[in-house]
Amino acid sequence: MISAPIAAASDCPVKSLLRRPDGALAMLTASQGGFPRRPGAMMALWPDGMRVGRLGAGCIGADIAAHLDRPGPVTRLTYGVGGPVDLPLPCGGSVQIALIHRPDPDWLGAIWDDRIRRRTGRWCVNLGTGTACRADQPDELDFALTLPPPPAFQIHGEGDESQALSALVTALDLPLLGQEARPDAHSAVVTLFHDHDRELPALTRALNSDAFYIGALGSRRARDARHAALQALGITEAQLARLRGPIGVVSPARDPRLIAASALTEILAAYEALTA
Repeated sequence: MISAPIAAASDCPVKSLLRRPDGALAMLTASQGGFPRRPGAMMALWPDGMRVGRLGAGCIGADIAAHLDRPGPVTRLTYGVGGPVDLPLPCGGSVQIALIHRPDPDWLGAIWDDRIRRRTGRWCVNLGTGTACRADQPDELDFALTLPPPPAFQIHGEGDESQALSALVTALDLPLLGQEARPDAHSAVVTLFHDHDRELPALTRALNSDAFYIGALGSRRARDARHAALQALGITEAQLARLRGPIGVVSPARDPRLIAASALTEILAAYEALTA
């Protein structure tokens, strides 16, 4: 079972364009310098001024919207160094945007279906026509677009730490997995028990899954006892090497909110490294 955020995602440009197909899709295709988005980032725009999603800090959104009435299927835009528009980026460098007018709803539907089914979508998007096909090797006029699903979180525990982490994940509109769901390769599993015997079933299932992150609350002493208990249950050394503990980028920590924020930062950093 996956909770509602994976299906809701009210700020998703693709989902919004499926609901309102008369708009355009602005897609970042290249960047240099410190621009705060990776290629593949998207924003949906409509002639009535509505926008969903962001490209950077919003400094280029208004100018992109000014090109909605341009003819042709795709408008290519460059901002920053070397661009025709006198619009320097606060972060320096330059970015290239493909504004796809009225993108194919079948393609958008396929992107959304990949997300619902938690599959990584790999596309070649033609920057001349705006058409897309599933492929790994782009042609000269194609942009290779890879869209992994958002990281899902399976959080085990009943105390303040698990409540704080669940609240942060929900606030970021990221999916929460049910307690008995099998984690996939884009899932993080975290156990937040002070009674460490209770964590063993969840950790055993996680270590036999493809989860990209598995972590457990506790000190180094608790970690050593945990490893011994898991080995007694048949977990191998190679599997134990995947288990993180103590968790988080700040250690030791006692405040539940700090523990939650520290663990979330570590998980998102691991996912960034996985999907970069």
